[in-house]
Amino acid sequence: MRNGKALHQFRHGKLLVKKSSPFLSKPCASVQHSIFLGSLATLQPSRFHASNVNPKRPKISSSKLGAISSIAVLSLTKSKSILAALKLTKFASLGSMLLTVGAYTSIYGLPYASGMVGLIFVHETGHLLMMRKKGIPYSPMIFVPFMGAAIAAKKPPKNAYDDALIALAGPALGSLGAAGVFGAGILTNSQLCFALADFGFMINLFNLLPVGMLDGGRIGNALSPYVGVAGVGLAGSMIYTGMISNPIIYLITLAGGYQSGMRLWNQHKGIVDTTLPRNFYNISQAQKMIIGGSYFGLMGLLFSAMAVNNEYKRTPEQIRFQQRINSGMLVDGSIENIHQDY
Repeated sequence: MRNGKALHQFRHGKLLVKKSSPFLSKPCASVQHSIFLGSLATLQPSRFHASNVNPKRPKISSSKLGAISSIAVLSLTKSKSILAALKLTKFASLGSMLLTVGAYTSIYGLPYASGMVGLIFVHETGHLLMMRKKGIPYSPMIFVPFMGAAIAAKKPPKNAYDDALIALAGPALGSLGAAGVFGAGILTNSQLCFALADFGFMINLFNLLPVGMLDGGRIGNALSPYVGVAGVGLAGSMIYTGMISNPIIYLITLAGGYQSGMRLWNQHKGIVDTTLPRNFYNISQAQKMIIGGSYFGLMGLLFSAMAVNNEYKRTPEQIRFQQRINSGMLVDGSIENIHQDY
């Protein structure tokens, strides 16, 4: 009985993962440089499970969810009235959070849906706290079903170093949150906790992919314009090989390619980007070392955490098999046949 090995895909808002076992795939992304700090969570068929219940089959396919999410992203970016309406609501954060929990509950059940939204909230709180530390005003956190969450910064950071720190803060705090859930799973032997920890580690790792508007893209831009080019190449290869099959990632990769290309073109031609503060990318080598060390260190920790969590996590089939053993349903000669079910 082995856990299926995964081909994972890897921002600041989050995205799609493809696995060889029937586990939950997850995703993420954020929009708009320095202005819109979002966390997208576009989900694939369930791979989660509670320790005492059979997993609930999703009612909506991953391709439909991806299409819905993509349409929603385009609609929200073009429809200022929707975001304005949310901002005018006094309890926009709480109301949109409850709405998102309800939407995910219809597919994954309340316990897992609540945990998902909670982990997204922790990730976004990391961005929020760093913006507050840097004195950057921001709007309330808004959750959008099948997309994630967003915080709109009311002014851009003063330089790429602050921008990278804000981007890093989300996955850093989000990873701590996922580690806490993993710890709870160890103490309680809860498969629900292990599945949620897997989701948490995955979305934070995915956000570190150095592409465009993702957290990793913003971090990479602070290090070198060529990091973004490499990130687009990596994302493109993952799309080509089928590791990523979410339309939102296609859009993020295209936008990242345009952003990286324009930055290199402007640098070559000596054109100043007037949308950013003056000397935005002029940061010291020491600052680049801090950013780079934190970035690669966090990625290493997340890979390790996922590997450790996978040792405890079980597939739905394995859980059902163990339940049959515990309930005494197995009789002589039946073990082999049940094992072949998966």
